[in-house]
Amino acid sequence: MGSGPAPRWAVPAVATALVPHVAPVVTGLLRVALFVGADCGEGCEPALRGPLHVVSLGHSLSLTLTPAALVLCWLLVVRRSWSTARWIAAGLAFVPPAMIAMGVMLLFVPRPGP
Repeated sequence: MGSGPAPRWAVPAVATALVPHVAPVVTGLLRVALFVGADCGEGCEPALRGPLHVVSLGHSLSLTLTPAALVLCWLLVVRRSWSTARWIAAGLAFVPPAMIAMGVMLLFVPRPGP
């Protein structure tokens, strides 16, 4: 085994391979958020509205940011000197799923009583 740098395509390949495995988990978390959000309707207390907005924003970004970041990651394979940019683009692909997971976790944080 050589101790040289990893091939240029390694980061985009790993990111592209991991995204389909994250998608079912995020879909389940979205269903949980929809279930919690459906119970409160228009009279939703402000403590629930914030996390639901985070989940909604994460879902919106997942339709645009994740594919765009993966495409950018693959386009940056052209030059070896762009390795940092490849890592950043690969990390950006996982921001929307992380937002959704964080928003759902915030839904279950205990709130102080009146």
